[in-house]
Amino acid sequence: MTLTRTSPADGEAPPQALSIGLLLVILIVAFEAMAVSTVLPRVANQLQGLSWYGWASSAFLLASLFGAVVSGLLSDRRGLALGAGISLGVFAAGLLVSGLAPDMPAFVLGRFIQGLGAGGLGALPFAVITARYPEARRARMLAAVSSAWLLPALVGPLLASLMADHWSWRTVFWGLIPVLALAGPLCVLPLRAPASAPQSSAEEPATASHPRTLWPALALTISAGALIEGLRRADLPGAVMIGAGLAGTLLSARPLFPRGMGRLARGLPSALVLRGFAAFAVLGANAFLPLALHELRGLSLTQAGVLLSVGGVAWTVGSWVTDQLERRSGPESRPVRIRAGLVLISLGLGVTALSAMGVWPLWSAYLGWCVTALSMGVAYNANSLLALSSVPAGGAGRLSGQLANIEVLMVALAAGASGALLARVPSLPTAFALAFGLMLLGSMVPWVAATRLRQV
Repeated sequence: MTLTRTSPADGEAPPQALSIGLLLVILIVAFEAMAVSTVLPRVANQLQGLSWYGWASSAFLLASLFGAVVSGLLSDRRGLALGAGISLGVFAAGLLVSGLAPDMPAFVLGRFIQGLGAGGLGALPFAVITARYPEARRARMLAAVSSAWLLPALVGPLLASLMADHWSWRTVFWGLIPVLALAGPLCVLPLRAPASAPQSSAEEPATASHPRTLWPALALTISAGALIEGLRRADLPGAVMIGAGLAGTLLSARPLFPRGMGRLARGLPSALVLRGFAAFAVLGANAFLPLALHELRGLSLTQAGVLLSVGGVAWTVGSWVTDQLERRSGPESRPVRIRAGLVLISLGLGVTALSAMGVWPLWSAYLGWCVTALSMGVAYNANSLLALSSVPAGGAGRLSGQLANIEVLMVALAAGASGALLARVPSLPTAFALAFGLMLLGSMVPWVAATRLRQV
């Protein structure tokens, strides 16, 4: 999402209701993200749809990629209030469809609708903060937005599992709709009032770029979806879908990302590859880890949810560690931090996988996942800072979109590939072993990309 054509006057504070509504929206999106991974094993079991397990995550992610572009286009042409209102309404409709789903395909449809809304809501805070908050208050509001993810990380998985155990997994989705009804007016109504000063002309090119990215984003969503569905099928149409989906994904991605990613060109292309495959490995494993612990180690949803909470808190701590190291060691230490973090990510994933498969004690899964998430927070943020430093100030908005898109695309492919293994491999332990192996291989690709981060 880019900026609207207005921005606040220096020192003018936005309505307090806008800040409250914005943080409530972040809390809702973050809780949904943390809760779904926890209750998804229960959903797949009750709806008898294990073969659709990967699609429950992939559909949401691919839809969010396209939804962010559409919402940004609406916001630029008709104002932030309309973009925010439509995103909230679509997200609420998706929650309702998922909560009422009679079978797994209907649940996946609901997740797709949720993704369309969540794509716009995920980009909303940065657009609103830039357009409606004075310079002096932006850093504080950005910190508040980041902190809003910590509470859902702590209590989201546990609360979702308790709701599923005592009532139904459906209440996890229905329960968010009343909160949305509260957050919606607080967030949308203040955005209807015009801001006080015109936006600088330097920001106009970002607005003009949206129509050129709309159709490539749609093509990428469709092509990646065809590739994922092809992997899930074991017939001739599936093979055709794999070929067409792979070709379409590569072609439609070209207008959205810089050249040279395929050959790991130095600088920004390698930084994007690093981010994409790190997300592929860690967030891809996160998509099926609760199911693996439930099926292979007999953990309850609550126990599996605790593991996700540990990971969420560890990632946040890793982000704080990066901030402290950045202040003490400066930008020159970023490549070293990135490489160390990547090695520890692979190590932590290996420990978690061996524990989930029953080779090592169960407690080591918590240790391994904590190491993985903490290291991800360190390497991920250091890589983002390095990438941002490689572009001029006028290109920061476009780079933010590229960083978000490569992450969403790669996590969707990871969830789809692991879901395909669960659908096609008869032995569940073997399917999980292959899925963990795929994530581990993915975690090693950034090792190579990390050697190409310095620009020539």
